[in-house]
Amino acid sequence: MFLALTQFSLVQQILLIMTTGITVMVGTYAVNWCILAVISIRKKVKPPSAPVVHEWPTVSIHLPIYNERSVVSRLLNSCVQLDYPREKLEILVIDDSTDDTTEIVKAYSVRFPDLVKVIRRHSREGFKAGALQEALSRSHGDFIAIFDADYVPPRDFLRRMIPYLYVSNEIAFVQARVGHLNSHSTWVTKAVSLAIDGFFLVEQRARFAANLLPHFLGTSGVFRREAIEAAGGWSADTLVEDLDLSIRLQLAGWKHLYVPDVVCSGEVPPTISVFVRQQMRWAKGFSECFRKYWRTILYHTSLSLFQKVECLFQLACYFIFVLGVVGFFLEIPYYLIFPWSFLLYDYWKCSVAPVAIIASVPIYAAPILVYGLAIAELRKMEKISIRRAFHLIYLGIVGYIVSWAGALAVIDGLMGRRSAFRRTPKYGLIDMYSRVNMKRLAGN
Repeated sequence: MFLALTQFSLVQQILLIMTTGITVMVGTYAVNWCILAVISIRKKVKPPSAPVVHEWPTVSIHLPIYNERSVVSRLLNSCVQLDYPREKLEILVIDDSTDDTTEIVKAYSVRFPDLVKVIRRHSREGFKAGALQEALSRSHGDFIAIFDADYVPPRDFLRRMIPYLYVSNEIAFVQARVGHLNSHSTWVTKAVSLAIDGFFLVEQRARFAANLLPHFLGTSGVFRREAIEAAGGWSADTLVEDLDLSIRLQLAGWKHLYVPDVVCSGEVPPTISVFVRQQMRWAKGFSECFRKYWRTILYHTSLSLFQKVECLFQLACYFIFVLGVVGFFLEIPYYLIFPWSFLLYDYWKCSVAPVAIIASVPIYAAPILVYGLAIAELRKMEKISIRRAFHLIYLGIVGYIVSWAGALAVIDGLMGRRSAFRRTPKYGLIDMYSRVNMKRLAGN
């Protein structure tokens, strides 16, 4: 027989209800994560066969750069070496740098005057979105490839990706899978690279398979110019210009393709401080997009109920940071007010206990399911060690640390407080594990 809440004091009742409520809300997010994992398992949808391209189209590569002295040479070397007809290719470097990155970039425009063009803006207005919009207005390619400064596109990237845009005129962009240049550099990179793999091998695959909100990740993708222009171009209204454009494209009826077999590797944030900075920007940007689009999504007639719910869950994914912080502060009075005898024995007789237990099951199951699937996929594709499962411990620690700053960023985003785009520092890191893996992928 369960103990009714009325048997407790008012303060105890409030604490029990609030802690159970937080558990249920976090459990709801976990259930959604499990649903995506199940979709990923049951609907292993591969991109359709790409048609043969008899005449290659014109392609513009847009590279937004700001103080990237450690990585810009690596990026430009990989871009100028791409296996693509030179007369059909242009590389636009939008350089807003204030350090000697500018001199490095200029040297490439001198060496490759017919291929590399440098655009210097008078200000950083619009930050990355502004840079990409400037490049869009000054480039000529039918298709637009975009890379962040720390990425290294494989030599055959364009020849493998461009044909997919000919599958249908409704395809706005094709997204490659993101790999890692330094996944084993530090315990932080081990954690973050596992999170990235979980996203791309489970969540991104599920969203593509179920026709859910596409998410261009800001790099390693190729766009149809017509689609960007039809959606209104790049917007600096939020700190996540990539997600903002992805939403507008879906609302306008455009499609996307996700090609996990094409891997473009980039640098993983190597320290907690760098990762926190990145996640704060993303948390605020996602929340800004939620604030900007939630009504439009709810009332959009072309989206199914499932698509609407999943879209809102995706935009609100960082809200879980807020729930985590609130839960932490509730624990302090919770453990002070309730005696240990209640916590160890009598709680299980409380009427809210079954609700909390049911909600807790997906909370513990979801990470194991998602990252277990990701590791299983990687064992097939890249022959990784099963010991990588232990990196889930690192990921839990990183997630806990990031949640504090992330919660504040979410609140800022929801309240509409504007802030500058703080770039993620890059160091030009690449570890031996990644070198070997990149050579293996190139060999395939």
